[in-house]
Amino acid sequence: MKALSLFLFLSILTLGTKAQDIEEIISKYTSENGKEFLLPLADCMGADFNSGLFHSASIKKMGFQLYIGIVTSAAFVPDKRRTFTAVPEGFFEPKTPVEVPTIFGPSENVVVNGNGGTQYVFPGGLNLKYLPLAVPQLTVGSVFGTDLTTRLLFTDTNEDIGRIKLLGFGLRHSISQYLPDLPVDLAAGVYWQQFTIGDIISAANWLGNVQTSYRASIFTFYGALGYEKSVLDLDYTFTGTDGDTHVKFDLAGSNNIRFTAGLTFNLGPVKLNADYNFASQSVLSVGLGLGIGENAEKKL
Repeated sequence: MKALSLFLFLSILTLGTKAQDIEEIISKYTSENGKEFLLPLADCMGADFNSGLFHSASIKKMGFQLYIGIVTSAAFVPDKRRTFTAVPEGFFEPKTPVEVPTIFGPSENVVVNGNGGTQYVFPGGLNLKYLPLAVPQLTVGSVFGTDLTTRLLFTDTNEDIGRIKLLGFGLRHSISQYLPDLPVDLAAGVYWQQFTIGDIISAANWLGNVQTSYRASIFTFYGALGYEKSVLDLDYTFTGTDGDTHVKFDLAGSNNIRFTAGLTFNLGPVKLNADYNFASQSVLSVGLGLGIGENAEKKL
């Protein structure tokens, strides 16, 4: 059932991608091949979660300031992360390296012919070009130029998938309050988020960045330079013909340095923003929300 739960979880993430035989996938990937197969998932999830965390670097020194909205993001899967080099496992011979799909790769199986007329089947992937994500977000401040950002979601699905939990928070502090003659707003932020589903999957993400923004009429131009880290843990039991096999992967995302460039439309209290994040795993993020008492940014 846990193998089925992993399948359903991936189906949720990919918004209804066609069904795959996850038990076959798990049976083929229980060691190093499994890590390479799932590594793009760690990259994309980490990049998605660390996106859309701000739409301006302006923070009041003191006073009520609130933003509530929905952040959507899409991590694009580059061609180089759609395949990897695998080697047949178990007693299959010969153990010749072959290029096979990752979890986001082509959906067609790769069949390898072995000794004595045997065949080894590497299952296809989900055939995805991007991984979407949507999360609720709340930012409230400000005390001494500091605000708090939270992401929170708890929901029960069913006994197969289990309880889905998202918990995240971040703190930002205004730098421009100490530099009143600076023509732009500056802030520094640090963020942590954790996403779990049942006792199978856990993802932890960290981001620290320096943010800047500049207001021109109804537009706010913003950007950031940050350092990030993400870890995806998978822990489940596969029951095969030879009995139970405990499978546990700890996968680190490839993103480290991230550069963000974005634009916010200030339509009264309504804030519509979009930004692109340049990194080894690039992400497009779009946010829509209400901003109340947000500080008037430095502008033309």
